[in-house]
This record gives sequence, C-alpha cells and structure tokens, in this order.
Amino acid sequence: MICAHCSKSFAIDKIENQRGKGLNTEIECPFCQAWLGKNAMLSWAKIVSFYAAVILFAWSYFDEGARAIGVPVAIFSMMLMLVVHLVDNLKVTEAPEVEEVDNSEHLKKYRD
Repeated sequence: MICAHCSKSFAIDKIENQRGKGLNTEIECPFCQAWLGKNAMLSWAKIVSFYAAVILFAWSYFDEGARAIGVPVAIFSMMLMLVVHLVDNLKVTEAPEVEEVDNSEHLKKYRD
C-alpha cells in the first residue's frame, strides 16, 4: 500500500492500528501516523455494480428473451465497476499534527 499523506510504501502486515468496521474501516500509516480510509459510497457502488453484472450475465445466458436488455445493462454495470475501482483510492481522513518549528533566528540572518 502507498500512503496518501507521505507517499511511502508499506506492507499490509505492518499496519498496527485500525479503527471502524466494514467499509468505513480506517488504517494508520506506520510512517507518518496519518489515518487513511476509502470512500464507503464508492465501495458500495463497486460491490453493487459487480453483482448486478454477474446476475445479469447469468440471467441473459439462460433466458433468451432477456438478452436484448440484460447484456447491455450488464456491460454498462461492469464498466461502471471498473471506473469506480480506478477512482476508489486511499484518502487521508485525519492528518497528523505538524510540529511548528521556530526558525526565525535562522531566517533573520538572511534578511539583515
């Protein structure tokens, strides 16, 4: 996995902290301690479109009368699933607090 906050790659077995259940699960990046999660609406759209495509393809295979409408709707549903899969990435839900460093003395020598 790649963290959306620090862009560092980490393995799934390195995840120590997790919160939430189901599609609203969030994980904590082991490097920057940012909480990452996926959009639950996009995940539901992906699941529903997958099962709709499978059911419609199976129904169209066995029922010749349903092929005229079932196959195009199943193809559209499969394309929708693929597009949603491409845009359903990890996002930062809670960024870690950044410590403010007072570097005014360092900057002052360049201003004078």
